[in-house]
Amino acid sequence: MLLFAATAFFVTSVNLYQNSIQNLKISEETFSTLAVTEIYGEVDKYGELVKPNSEEHIGYQAVGVKGYDIRDILDSGAVESYDLRSHYGAYIEGHPAMWYSPIIQGGGEDIDNWAMRSNNVIRFKIQASKPVILDYIPDDLYNFRREFFCLNVLDDAAGFADYPDHLAYNDFGFNEEEWAAHENEIKELNQTDDTDKLILYPDVEYIGILQFHPSWMWIGELGTWKSHDTGLFDDEFEFATPVQDYQSIRLTYDGSRESREYEESDSPFPIQRMEDVEKDPKLKAYFENIWQDTSVQSYTHNVVATNDVTSVPAFHLGGAALTEGRLITQEEYKKGANVCLVSEDMVKNQKWKIGDKLDMKLFESEYIPDDAAWNLGHQPIYDAEETPFVEEGEYEIVGIYSMYPTAGNAELAPNTLEILPYNIYIPAKSISEERKPEELLIHGSTFSVKLKNGMVENFLEDMEEKGLTERKEGRYEPKFTFYDQGYSAVESGLHSMNSTAKLLLLSSVLLLIVCILVAYFFWQNQRQTVGIFRLLGGTKKQAVLAVLHCALVLTVLGAAAGGILGCGVTNLAGTRIMEENLEELETDMTGAYDMSGFAEQEADIRIQADPLATLGACSATLLYPLFWLGFAAMDINKEPRELLPKGKG
Repeated sequence: MLLFAATAFFVTSVNLYQNSIQNLKISEETFSTLAVTEIYGEVDKYGELVKPNSEEHIGYQAVGVKGYDIRDILDSGAVESYDLRSHYGAYIEGHPAMWYSPIIQGGGEDIDNWAMRSNNVIRFKIQASKPVILDYIPDDLYNFRREFFCLNVLDDAAGFADYPDHLAYNDFGFNEEEWAAHENEIKELNQTDDTDKLILYPDVEYIGILQFHPSWMWIGELGTWKSHDTGLFDDEFEFATPVQDYQSIRLTYDGSRESREYEESDSPFPIQRMEDVEKDPKLKAYFENIWQDTSVQSYTHNVVATNDVTSVPAFHLGGAALTEGRLITQEEYKKGANVCLVSEDMVKNQKWKIGDKLDMKLFESEYIPDDAAWNLGHQPIYDAEETPFVEEGEYEIVGIYSMYPTAGNAELAPNTLEILPYNIYIPAKSISEERKPEELLIHGSTFSVKLKNGMVENFLEDMEEKGLTERKEGRYEPKFTFYDQGYSAVESGLHSMNSTAKLLLLSSVLLLIVCILVAYFFWQNQRQTVGIFRLLGGTKKQAVLAVLHCALVLTVLGAAAGGILGCGVTNLAGTRIMEENLEELETDMTGAYDMSGFAEQEADIRIQADPLATLGACSATLLYPLFWLGFAAMDINKEPRELLPKGKG
């Protein structure tokens, strides 16, 4: 009974200690602490440092800074790793870049609505027996109008879809000054001196530049795109200026879509007669270049090169999460494996699956694409002269992610917690010539630091020691927002449980004392039996083995019974304690922490009897027969009569 009680207590304490160690390890591996870094300064609208209250000064703002030295931040002993992400465009032949926007029909039924994410260039003829006249009326917010005419599309640069037989005309969005700048071209197009209208003639071939079109649907088993009419006014084609004509796309202070400046070059009129284009070498070269660039632009996707996708704020905070497949492994990041993660939206509109391989041609992108902007914001802009391909490779899809609403700090600059639903994530080292840190934009959405759990205060102390967080004129200052996924909430509870388990391990002393005492008294009880056995002719060996067998039976019975009871106490009482603690922690964490890490960890944090730990604890009762052998060894060589009680020899 003594062995049974001591073993049960020891098994329980060993399992509690084993579980506390395991839970701390799980907590360390599951939770991570991210420092999102925003760079602030007294800047102009382009994020350049200026003197406060100067004419260019717009305020103390969070900005994207190219060339900011991050080494002082990374030198802190609290830093575990960092990720400085770079953006690329990827031409994937055969996979047009589309974005998904469901349309709700009058009956409340959702239909798939896919939109092109670039311009297109078409060659066409009008469907009419007489000229089509399109009057110029400057765009008016209070008097919006469109004219439609029928046409036959002979060819297009994108080359992946069937176009409808009608086209919308809305003056290209030109104001009167912009319209007047093309006066001579309009006359050439009209073949008249009219400049207040456009005249399109039957049997004349034209070339025109179209804006992206938001109404495509899949048809057929092979996945052909076809335009469809949803009955909404904005589902028609329109003429527009091609994205490649925005020669200067300059980021202003924060890099968001509201803060980009586009400088349009002196480009030809968006519609030209093909015969005029063929006769003019300069005009011909322009449209050939635009045609070629558009054919790539139509298949251009957003690529983010990263060293750890879990350092992307949206993934860290639960705004994006893996839904199928797996994440890129640390080994794949280190060796630069050609693997990638894609979104559920991309899987849907490209009909991709895990294991597919994408042949990507990459070119460098200078700004952060934005989901909510029009075509200039949806994609990196390809221009053969300005953005040549820097890498080509076949990337295997290993994981698919989905996006969820994200709660973040309202003080963070725009785009910090956002990601595009069309980002493709690849290991940075898979690109043979990685971009240098000084060439990349340092911004909350591109640069993040992982800290060792529980080291936020140490990190801040390091930054203060270096003077980085001190606001000074003429330099940028980093500001940090920390997301620890709730590690600080669970850390104290898990460490307390570990300390309690260590205290309970003192039961090992109790087990040791019990084994010594039981062995001593058992031998004292058996000395007389051994003495009589030897007087009757039994050998020392036979006597010891006989009693040892008895001791081993007691050991096995005590250990087995104690182990069973110890497991029961561990599973029932321990699990109940953990459930109460987790419920309390979950209540405390809600609203203050991102719950994704906690939800992932909750399934693994538990107190459960471990078979190996239990077996090891039970085997400690073998000390009992060992001690018994020690006591027996001291008396076994004595004469048999000496083993009998005094007065009975």
